[in-house]
Amino acid sequence: MITTSPLDEVRNWTRAQIQAVSQGWWVLLVTGLISLVAGAIIFFVDWNVDDLVVFVGTLLVVRGAMTMFSVPIDGSMRSWSIVFGVIELFVGIGVFFWPGPALLVVAFSIGWILLFRGSMAIVGSITSRKYLPYWGVVLTAGIIEAVVALYLLTRPDITLIAAVFAIGFASLLYGALEVVAAFEVKHLPERFDDLTGQTEAQPIRQLDPIDR
Repeated sequence: MITTSPLDEVRNWTRAQIQAVSQGWWVLLVTGLISLVAGAIIFFVDWNVDDLVVFVGTLLVVRGAMTMFSVPIDGSMRSWSIVFGVIELFVGIGVFFWPGPALLVVAFSIGWILLFRGSMAIVGSITSRKYLPYWGVVLTAGIIEAVVALYLLTRPDITLIAAVFAIGFASLLYGALEVVAAFEVKHLPERFDDLTGQTEAQPIRQLDPIDR
């Protein structure tokens, strides 16, 4: 999950902070690949409601566990990743056990978690845009999540086909953006060195518009 915080504004990064963020690039890559594979499976399998519930619940549990071990890509406190991961984990578990119409539960569960994640990503990317070189990727991911969330939450009569399309579409696009963000994060220390010429744990200057 592309985790950002709209509350923590790290205007000056040290190289140690950047290195810590960069070391978590593989978590983004793995979760992105999981989302890509899951999105492809969702599109190409002939689902019934019960099977879709199990698959989506499992996907949320796996992604939630991965998120708990990730580092926020804007350098904010790791506790944000833990909070987001726990929420996704419990929503995934809730999909299995929530009483009532299964398809509606899946649509609303996915909708609310996408709306929460998307809102946090949008606000976090905008507040971080002066120092986060890949803030546009985070913003795009947040917008996609918010749009899909609103679609799911405003369809109380949602059909199986509509739910499969929305969830599969969101999973594919978000997974692709996570993969892109993973490689951006991986090369963040090199970008820091190129722009500042610093290799010690010194604050990074705010990037000028020409650098961004």
